[in-house]
Amino acid sequence: MKKSMTVLAVFGFTSVIALTTALGQPLITVDELGNGNFNGQPLPSFQSPEPNSGIVTLTYRLPFPGVPGDVQLFEPNAAGTNQLSDIIRFDGNGNLFFFSELEPTDVPPFDPADVNQFPPPVPGLQTVALLENGPEGNNGAFYNATGGLPGDNTVGAQYHFISDIPEPSVSALALLGGSVLVFLQRRKAQLA
Repeated sequence: MKKSMTVLAVFGFTSVIALTTALGQPLITVDELGNGNFNGQPLPSFQSPEPNSGIVTLTYRLPFPGVPGDVQLFEPNAAGTNQLSDIIRFDGNGNLFFFSELEPTDVPPFDPADVNQFPPPVPGLQTVALLENGPEGNNGAFYNATGGLPGDNTVGAQYHFISDIPEPSVSALALLGGSVLVFLQRRKAQLA
């Protein structure tokens, strides 16, 4: 019992140190809906054509240029073949282009990053591949762009790419609707 408590304490202490170190660095968070921020401050986002491919997609304006290149996000699956789901392209001029797969089950309106095709690789630019973490519908990846990797920058910012945004489930919507009805019934009874 005492040994397991010691192991747990060491694990907890190590986790706190790692989290404190990670939280001390600037963080850029972007998703495929145009919600982006740099340490909590909103990042401008808009639709624009990516210069190399001409594909119109979601674009974020970063507060620094960043090293040009691609970050590819892959969805792990049970078959062991990882499927490309997103490409984040840094152009070296302060723009981050977010390309996300358009799934057959998607219905309009589509997310601003959903495209029919991914851009082809740009010769001479680095590419980094990452596996997404989290359940389908609520996944993404953390990325530390150091050592001249795509997105490396002068402020030492790390990235959090959010690939899928969770949508409310039918049961959650039903629960919310039921709660509103109960509230309205009680309010009506109090007023009568």
